[in-house]
Amino acid sequence: MSLRKLSFLAVVGTTLAFAPFAHPQGCTQCQDNTAATSPQTKAAYRHAIILMTLTASSLFLVTLVFFKRHR
Repeated sequence: MSLRKLSFLAVVGTTLAFAPFAHPQGCTQCQDNTAATSPQTKAAYRHAIILMTLTASSLFLVTLVFFKRHR
């Protein structure tokens, strides 16, 4: 295995190893605003967060693919 692949795997492994310990900021204003909403609105927020995460991740991955092809 080349050094480049090994270093990439080390970075990915380290990132995945520490990901469970990352905690959200949890600002009190956001917490208060979502606590005062109905269950339907909370469910809509959860779906929106998932959709925004998927969109941002896909844009990031597509950008990486384009940069990789450009080389």
